Amino acid sequence: MNFSKKIIDWYKNNHRKLPWRETKNPYYILVSEFMLQKTKVSKTIKYYLDFVKKFPDLEKLAHAEEQEVLKKWEGLGYYARARYLHLFAKQLVKKKPSGFFPTTYKELIKYKGIGPYTGAAVASICFDEVIPALDGNAYRVFSRYLGIYHNITSFGAKNIFRFSILKIMDHNDPGIFNQAIMDLGSTLCTPRKAKCLSCPVKYSCFSFKNGTVYDLPVKNIIKKPVTHRFFYYVFIWDKKNNHLCIQKRNNKDIWKGLYDFPLIESEKNLSISEIRDKIWTKFRIISDSIIYQIIHKLTHQTLSIQFLNCRIIQNIQKEKYFDNFFFIPHEKIVEYPFPRPITLFLEHEKMI
Repeated sequence: MNFSKKIIDWYKNNHRKLPWRETKNPYYILVSEFMLQKTKVSKTIKYYLDFVKKFPDLEKLAHAEEQEVLKKWEGLGYYARARYLHLFAKQLVKKKPSGFFPTTYKELIKYKGIGPYTGAAVASICFDEVIPALDGNAYRVFSRYLGIYHNITSFGAKNIFRFSILKIMDHNDPGIFNQAIMDLGSTLCTPRKAKCLSCPVKYSCFSFKNGTVYDLPVKNIIKKPVTHRFFYYVFIWDKKNNHLCIQKRNNKDIWKGLYDFPLIESEKNLSISEIRDKIWTKFRIISDSIIYQIIHKLTHQTLSIQFLNCRIIQNIQKEKYFDNFFFIPHEKIVEYPFPRPITLFLEHEKMI
């Protein structure tokens, strides 16, 4: 019995039951693949179900406002994925004929946000294109099974792996084959504590036979230094009108397109007197106490965040110092997408 048959037979009996596996609709598969980038399956399921309920097809997504899209993505992180998915929908809806969807790997990867893995996954699952979908799981499975010692982060690794995999890949059902590899890598052929004895192809696996399971894959990852940033949020609640002051983040930094409060940022930790001075200088308002603090860790950044309560400002100050901000009714705050630290603060204050 050959490799692909054993893998597919194992998958049919042991595959994870996931909502996006109940369809071959390319839009649904693409949504799931975008969400699964850098996010665990267990966390993705609820977001996926809520997202496709709100935007059941490309047209609905294309005609939605960015704020709506990001609100449905709120808490999932890596928000560029949502913006690229939204852009993809808008680009396709403009094309003719209606309902057009790229059907090949080469066509798919022309769109922003669709990389080699996502393009291969969609092309194979939805359109039966014979192409390996290579993510971390796949590299680990094949480097161990085939005994490939090439550095998986090197420039030429993809072609070496692809050439070797095509020899053993199922050409009749490439989508099931790729999903079987995904599940094998996620559940059995794991980075640590691999369950080799349960593997359907253990007796033909190079690493199992040679005791090199934990020597592979070979990868040379250069760790980026972690940047420490200090955020001081100015929380202004105009209780007379029951309005809150927020802004939309439009720069290319983290959380682009999301909303937050007026902000003082520093490269060092500031004392309370330094914070108050900077808030006064920038906004001409008086800050009171620190009402909430949180450490928020991102891939290469650590954010030390404090929220400061500030006194109600006069209308003249709003016009002069808050030109880039706007005030929303308290009850409307649930309609805006915020970064995780802001939602935690709002929950703490029982505002959402």
